[in-house]
Amino acid sequence: MIETTVLDFELSNTFQEYKAYMEALEQQIMFSEMGVKIFYLGVSQENPKRATVIFQGPENVLYDIFMNPQTKPIVEASGHIYEGTVITRWLAD
Repeated sequence: MIETTVLDFELSNTFQEYKAYMEALEQQIMFSEMGVKIFYLGVSQENPKRATVIFQGPENVLYDIFMNPQTKPIVEASGHIYEGTVITRWLAD
């Protein structure tokens, strides 16, 4: 199954800094190796310190990585504030 994962979260840096981190070659290689694509990267109109990312890839891959406490420093290195992140997951054949 293909899973679409939507993350809604606060930023500790600017959206432009977060976006640059996520679009960096190193990150793109990591996502490619996991079979994950970023479909949308956006900032809230009401709150420039809030962002949403939509990923698509194999079922549970992104969720399992995000829920693993050992990956928290990696997630937060981007400017993504781990605590308070809202995750929704959607499946398709």
